[in-house]
Amino acid sequence: MKEAFLSYATLDKAKAAKVKQVLEANNVTTFLFHDDLEVSADWRKQILAHLDTSSALIAIVTQSFANSIWSNQEVGIAIGKGLPVIPLMFGGSSELKGFIEMYQGIPASDNNLEQVVKSAIPIIERGVPSSDQRFYEQLGIVLSRLITRWQIYKGHLPNVKWTPEALETIRKTLRMESEQLLTLTSNGRGIDFGFKGQVSSIVALVDRFAFFKIDFKAPYSQNLAAFQDLEQIGDQISYVAQALHGWLKQTGKIQ
Repeated sequence: MKEAFLSYATLDKAKAAKVKQVLEANNVTTFLFHDDLEVSADWRKQILAHLDTSSALIAIVTQSFANSIWSNQEVGIAIGKGLPVIPLMFGGSSELKGFIEMYQGIPASDNNLEQVVKSAIPIIERGVPSSDQRFYEQLGIVLSRLITRWQIYKGHLPNVKWTPEALETIRKTLRMESEQLLTLTSNGRGIDFGFKGQVSSIVALVDRFAFFKIDFKAPYSQNLAAFQDLEQIGDQISYVAQALHGWLKQTGKIQ
């Protein structure tokens, strides 16, 4: 029987207990710190032992999670061991911080909790991925993050996104993600030639975006066409990333 490790802030114990209930009703053993730890035992050793025996880590991500030192350390250890990490996003916790930022969160609430937790069970049952699976999962994570960050930026009002500070931030973000994609595909074995070509397209588009000149001293009305051109480049980056992510899913390389 597979085991899942639940990582959560103390304030979210009740949410974690509900997740455990759904998992164990579906034959997944679950480690919940407050319920399963022996009081007399060295609790640090027990936590590490359960991270060794677990097939995946489920993070109960709320506003409290980012402030929990232990939860963030548990996630870091799980990543280091190559465990699948499944962030369940509760309430208004739209941002993933720290190590867990690498992963795409799953929106969760009391209304859809059972359905969401059940959808995570195949990942738990699959357990620690092979090196090839882990490679493609990393590609999927970077692509998802690139898409999400562009969509968030694009969704801001013009007076927010078309400022020197905001533009510089998104330029740095897109370049960081494109460099990670290029590094992954350059080091990966057996990567489809067409896939590499599309990654190169993303890198070239990101370079265009990064070096696109805007004269912020000019009135907004004079820069409007330039802003629109720049947004089109960002949309092209997102479109290619979505196509690559879709291909990874269609070919069964990621879930």
